[in-house]
Amino acid sequence: MTNRSLPRLGVGLAALVALALAAVPASAGQLKGTFGISAGSYFRMIYPAAAKSKSKYFSNPYSTDADKTYTLVTGGTDGGLRTGVLQPAPTPAFDAKGNSLAGRIIRPTSFTGIDFGLVTLGTAPSISVSAGRLSGQLVGFTAQWNKLSFKQGSSDVSGTYNAKTHAYVLTWTSVISGGPFNGFTGYWHLQGKFVS
Repeated sequence: MTNRSLPRLGVGLAALVALALAAVPASAGQLKGTFGISAGSYFRMIYPAAAKSKSKYFSNPYSTDADKTYTLVTGGTDGGLRTGVLQPAPTPAFDAKGNSLAGRIIRPTSFTGIDFGLVTLGTAPSISVSAGRLSGQLVGFTAQWNKLSFKQGSSDVSGTYNAKTHAYVLTWTSVISGGPFNGFTGYWHLQGKFVS
């Protein structure tokens, strides 16, 4: 091989690397930032299978939606759910009536007349995207209501993500353990825009 061939070889290798990088979607990988929670985000509570109810979903009389089985939520002081960090409860976590004072992820929202808030405890959320599909874990996702804390996270969340607009939808379910809603299942639907 002559010395004249080396520059051409270098150019050829650079072109191959560029092609390989182009083949990897720019939207692939972990999303570290804030999943903004906007209009269209909600929580629903599903009755246990053995429950004798006319509806599959629990009705929240204090919901602001026309369909009271939907409890609408909007972004709190942090704008929404952050990945890679914890959003813990304030001190104190509740007022004297049991209303949650946790307002970083969502604005505290009335559920059966008592405000609930959201925090992340123990394990920070982690969400990844591949070909427009979201996956990850929210095991530390916790609802606080009536001086009680309920784990409402999941190790298997899913959703969609638009790399151009940064719009996302994230959904999961989690069985409630303990308290007056023991055995019910929480269904979470968050949507909005992701900000890194």
